[in-house]
Amino acid sequence: MILFPASVFAHPGTLDELGGHFRNSDCTYLLHEPTALAKQAKTKEELVKLIQKYNGNERCKRNLTPERIDLDGHTLGGKEDNASLRLGRTYKAALVKCIDGDTAKFRVNGHVYTTRFLFIDTPESTIEVEPYGKEASQFTCSRLKKGDIVLETDGNTLFDKYQRLLAWVWVDDRLLQEELAKAGLVEDFYDYGDYKYEQRIRKAYEEARQNGVGIYSGHSAEEKPKVDSKTKAEPAQTNPQTEEETNEADRERNREQEERTSEPSSGLVLYTLLGAAAAAGVYWLIRQLK
Repeated sequence: MILFPASVFAHPGTLDELGGHFRNSDCTYLLHEPTALAKQAKTKEELVKLIQKYNGNERCKRNLTPERIDLDGHTLGGKEDNASLRLGRTYKAALVKCIDGDTAKFRVNGHVYTTRFLFIDTPESTIEVEPYGKEASQFTCSRLKKGDIVLETDGNTLFDKYQRLLAWVWVDDRLLQEELAKAGLVEDFYDYGDYKYEQRIRKAYEEARQNGVGIYSGHSAEEKPKVDSKTKAEPAQTNPQTEEETNEADRERNREQEERTSEPSSGLVLYTLLGAAAAAGVYWLIRQLK
């Protein structure tokens, strides 16, 4: 599996006057949130002209063609929506595309929104595949495909810095974030304000940890697994009796080593005696010569 640097795929965080931006890796133009200006274009050819006029990326727009435009689920030539989304409201939605465990694209009032599920983080399954990332993605997608979807806006902002809609996701009157937490597929929270269903999610999350469900299978309730690891290391199981016997054997080897170190070896004694005899012989010879 090939992993690309996150910077290649990163959303720049700012959109042009048309509601889109260029992806720097291949200069594809992504139309995320079409503005009234973008909706004036009835074809991709007309949109190319608008992009060349209003976008500041000289390198990419120089060779832009209609084939390099990704409408991100939107259609050209449609009428501008009269009603905009507001905080604290609910909206019927239709699934456009599953992305991962905590992100999907929905059509609301004829407009497509990349939607980040409020409050929860699930393991990654797109650029980097983390343990339980695929399970979280499959869980979310299977739920979204089988029921009626309602999005509920909450908090103090409609969109994050990547222009993703922030919402609670209801499927057949069941809160999807809570279902993910109960299944042990929520690894963390992002908390940038006071959200309506925080306590429900936290309770379901704690129950999953206590019961060892999903991510938390094989872990005690007091510890959280490291989900950024590719494999999970199992704790070593040590038999107390075996450990005691092993320690006793180690102590015995240490005593033997100390005894060998403290006693001179027979070879050392022999070399010492021979040296002394040689020295005595040389001394006797010198005395005779005198």
